[in-house]
Amino acid sequence: MIRYVIKNNIKLMGRSPINIFLYIVMPLILIAVLSSSFDDLMKKYEGDENLKAGYRIEGTDTSKEVVEALADIAKDNGVDLTEYATGEIKDIVSDKELSGFVVFDGDSYTVYETEEEKEAGKAIEFLIGTFYESAIATAMGVDTEAVTISKKETFYVEPVDSTDYYGIVEVVYFGWCAIVCGASLFMNEKKYKIKNKYIVADISEPKLYLSKFAPMAVVVIAGAVIAAVLSVVLFKVNWGNILLSLLIVALSAAAATAFGLMLHSFTDNMVVTIIATFTIVWFLGFFGGSFETYMFSAQPMTLKLLSPIYHTNRALVELSSMGDSRFVSSSILFSLSIMAVCSILAIFAGMARRKVKS
Repeated sequence: MIRYVIKNNIKLMGRSPINIFLYIVMPLILIAVLSSSFDDLMKKYEGDENLKAGYRIEGTDTSKEVVEALADIAKDNGVDLTEYATGEIKDIVSDKELSGFVVFDGDSYTVYETEEEKEAGKAIEFLIGTFYESAIATAMGVDTEAVTISKKETFYVEPVDSTDYYGIVEVVYFGWCAIVCGASLFMNEKKYKIKNKYIVADISEPKLYLSKFAPMAVVVIAGAVIAAVLSVVLFKVNWGNILLSLLIVALSAAAATAFGLMLHSFTDNMVVTIIATFTIVWFLGFFGGSFETYMFSAQPMTLKLLSPIYHTNRALVELSSMGDSRFVSSSILFSLSIMAVCSILAIFAGMARRKVKS
């Protein structure tokens, strides 16, 4: 009998225009709007292979041979130093599209940086400063080859464009509104007192829970998959490892289904459940980067890590941009834990409610 109920519930929810709009159409609308709005913010910087800088020697105390040696070393380190003996420095930098300009005068030098390329100016300044320090050390008889620079490896996240980012996170976000999928089911159940018929038929609470959980999860996952496929077709979204990404999305949707059913078992009121779900999911999505990208978010990391949506979003986005993510395991663990705990609580709440009515 349970299989028959599950089959009918899948048909009922699959035909709902609300579900089609919420899980397929709405994600695509937000992907189009947000990816366009944040396109400039998330664009990958692609600078020239070599930095271009100019220099000038003023006075007679500066050795031209030393500066030329510096220019050779700079070129080996990705900086093209070109001499401009005359002309306004500001005009030269603008006309030649230089990242900086250096004026050598005796034992000192001045580095001019542009407002648009401060980072490049700092790189040029660091290079010249290192050269002078090495020259002074060599003149004092210090073995510069024995000098070591400490290095520290840091975790680096590959950049992702706005289309790939929002093409992924919005599918996840709407999947967390899974309880809406069963709205018509619950309302009909209450209106026609179908649950009482199940109780008379002696269907246990775990089976009754499964008759709702399974079809809701199937329909929500199907909607997420369709939205994901359309995001690839319409926006060329890259989902990275397809099978692993599909698993993460499916588990996230299943966890959201269990979470929504738990809230409904506590309230026994569909309107209250939807309001509570939307409120909680909005906060989880806010800290999880569904609206403001988690990469540029000013929210404390502690709050982000408390959101299961953050773990899912980060795992999927990094799978897209890097092909791997250290958040895959935490995302799966979060989803499985939520699914297990919420399902148990929902079943016990249903059993308690059944005892009260009897």
